Amino acid sequence: MTDQWRIKAMGVLRYVTAAETRVSASLSLNDVAILAAADELEAATRDAMVWLAANPSPDLKLGTHIAWMLRTCGEVALTAQNAVTDPSIDVDVAMGRLGNLLAVIDCHSQTLDAW
Repeated sequence: MTDQWRIKAMGVLRYVTAAETRVSASLSLNDVAILAAADELEAATRDAMVWLAANPSPDLKLGTHIAWMLRTCGEVALTAQNAVTDPSIDVDVAMGRLGNLLAVIDCHSQTLDAW
């Protein structure tokens, strides 16, 4: 049962990880690209969280791990959006935070791949 759920969840998460990859790539481009990628990540994360709430994992650890990853993705989207739109934000600090958050997501992704 957990294996079937995990397969479905990974299909949903594929959209999130693709959007996260675009955010990461956009950081070396311009504000418009960053904002577009962050908006996409926010939408994909929101959709995945709705799916997760409607389809709870039969394995509590797996479900919790995915929820942590999604929360981190939400933080990435919000931080990237704020870095571009909020003039009071220190962009260097925001970019450092984004780098740290993206590293956390990478760890989550590797763990889920090995599950």
